[in-house]
Amino acid sequence: MRRGWLACAFVVAAATQARAQEFSASCPSGNLLAGKRAIFWQDIRREPGLVTDGAVSNEGAVWDSPSTIILDTGASTITFDLGAPVNLRALYAQADANDTYHFWGSLDNKEYRLLGKIEPVVESVGHGLRGRQVSVSGAPVRYLRFGEGIGDNFFSVSEILAYCEVPTPFPPTLKVVTAPEATAKTNIFTYWNNESSARWEMVLAILGALFLGWEWKLRREGRPTWRLRLRNRLLQGMGVISLLTYFNFGFCHFGNYVHDWEWTHYYVGSKYFKELGYERLYDCIAIADGEDGLRRRVELRKLTNLRTNALETTAEVLANPDHCKSRFSEGRWKSFKHDVKFFRDRQSARRWDDLQTDHGYNGTPVWNIAGTVLSNLAPASVAQLYALALLDPLYVLGMVAAVWWAFGWRVTSVALLVFATNFPSRFYWTGGAFLRWDWLFYTVAAVCCLKKDKPLLGGVALGYATLLRIFPGFMFVGPLLAAGITLVRERTLHRRYLNFFLGAALAVAVLVPISLGTSGGIGAYQQFVQNTVKHKETPLTNYMGLRTVAAYRPSEAGRHLRSDQLTDPWEKWKKARLVAFKQAKPLYALAVVAFLVLLGFAVRGQEPWVAAALGATFIAVGVELTCYYYAFIAAVALLYEKEEWVGRTLLWLTAFTQFVDWRPIASMPGWLDEQYTLMSVATLVMFVALLWDFGLGRRFGMRVAPVAPVEAAAEAPVAININAPKKKKRR
Repeated sequence: MRRGWLACAFVVAAATQARAQEFSASCPSGNLLAGKRAIFWQDIRREPGLVTDGAVSNEGAVWDSPSTIILDTGASTITFDLGAPVNLRALYAQADANDTYHFWGSLDNKEYRLLGKIEPVVESVGHGLRGRQVSVSGAPVRYLRFGEGIGDNFFSVSEILAYCEVPTPFPPTLKVVTAPEATAKTNIFTYWNNESSARWEMVLAILGALFLGWEWKLRREGRPTWRLRLRNRLLQGMGVISLLTYFNFGFCHFGNYVHDWEWTHYYVGSKYFKELGYERLYDCIAIADGEDGLRRRVELRKLTNLRTNALETTAEVLANPDHCKSRFSEGRWKSFKHDVKFFRDRQSARRWDDLQTDHGYNGTPVWNIAGTVLSNLAPASVAQLYALALLDPLYVLGMVAAVWWAFGWRVTSVALLVFATNFPSRFYWTGGAFLRWDWLFYTVAAVCCLKKDKPLLGGVALGYATLLRIFPGFMFVGPLLAAGITLVRERTLHRRYLNFFLGAALAVAVLVPISLGTSGGIGAYQQFVQNTVKHKETPLTNYMGLRTVAAYRPSEAGRHLRSDQLTDPWEKWKKARLVAFKQAKPLYALAVVAFLVLLGFAVRGQEPWVAAALGATFIAVGVELTCYYYAFIAAVALLYEKEEWVGRTLLWLTAFTQFVDWRPIASMPGWLDEQYTLMSVATLVMFVALLWDFGLGRRFGMRVAPVAPVEAAAEAPVAININAPKKKKRR
């Protein structure tokens, strides 16, 4: 027995001695990383050798100066092989000042332990690139890893140094490369980009407003035929230019047509709706990413908990993968992972991670009819993507055709000017996406059908638009008020209004049953209601409307309350907005009632199409919407047919929204929450003025603008007597 114990002890001692000899660490002098080539890096932009070239940027240089590498995500790392075990005693890095970065060491490139971290620089020291050092205990390390930044998600490092023999002074004097201006290759997008296109839109809106004002002045002065043909051609040209402007003259997203962020939400969300519902999109993407070898990146990712809309870590999601996977069959999970990888590979690492801090898939069960059917035609591919992406431009062209059919080229040109120059609803937001403009077509088409005396078809169109996005339903308020006033005054419900509402009911009766099949039953509607209520109580910086204005407090703006130290940097701001609106509810309710009174006077005695177009203004009052839905202003612009001043005033409004974004004056707000609040105020003022002019302004002889004679060649509107028997009208 004793001999056995002695033998075991000998074996253990021999193994220990061998291991000690294997990892005996040397202590070379100098920077151990000098000229070293990284053996591995993840989610890094630029040449990795920049961090071992012996040169740093001047202290305080811009965070992304040409001497840096960019760490795209919080999981970005870069790893070096020192060649042999070394007793590390000091580390140094020049990196972005307001972030934390980590050093790890390993002997086998498998198991890493934390060596230390560099902390953010206090604000009083300065911003930009700043050098920091870390003392290490002297433990043997062969593989050195740097990264996993924590902070504002703008991570960069200019130089990394590692020492066994600590030099004096430390850090040593290094070659300083003064960061020059970044030299990027120039191309057309250097000059024609998101900012320059916005400035052009402002110029186009101003030119349109001035042109319409000039025309009005000529008619008022009794010179209706002065160069009429030239003026008509100019306005037609502006309409064509406006349509091209909206698509950024074919450059769309300036180098890319498809909006991959939007596609990920609406394609994946609708294709797998029965498995994902409204709450599991980001959870299941995280599990799929983890299974594809990106687990560490997922661990460091923040994502929106779609049950609460709170920004959280992924710890709970990764700990319970079956909460997601149990809802998929094996084949559907394989298909889901394929589609997730397809969209992940189309986007940068950082953008992919940021995508999951949005607010998920929000299509209605009726929208899901087309979304589910079309997305399930085939696995995600470039061919399928671009084929389906053509649907939205076709909807825009359909909208143009509908307005031309109902109102003629003049109103079409003015409506396009307004539509293309409104900053909140630019192509930037939902252009190149998956069926994101269908609601707009049906909303505008409803007014067009009413104008052409096809109320049943108009009701179907607006009913469908409402089932697609809910908020177009606020347009019904205009016709409801007009029909109600007619009923009280004449003791009869006019046939056109009756057919209009019957058309809407028909849309509901046909589409809702179909949606039950594509969305998995009545439970989809229950989920949708819960999801809508959740979003209503989740403030966003690009919200617009009366509620946005009511909840605004200068001292509680994002520039005061946003904090990168919180899991959700906007947490304090969101809570403050909710509290502020709760306090303002009585005033908000009073304003809504006052607006409805104005709307009632405005629609009294008007044709049904006018009542519907005026009803569109109530959208800004009745609901708080993300800015891109303010494309509904195209329906309001159709009122140019009735009052030409509406066109030029709406163009001054859209020019103002562009001016707010441009903010050429230093004192103007630069944060989104304040900018969209200011745009909301301007829009509401315009809508109130419009209702006043159509209603009480006429009654009291206090019009917003005097009316000029209309030229025959300008396609004057044909009045419709809503009390007359139904018959076909000729223009």
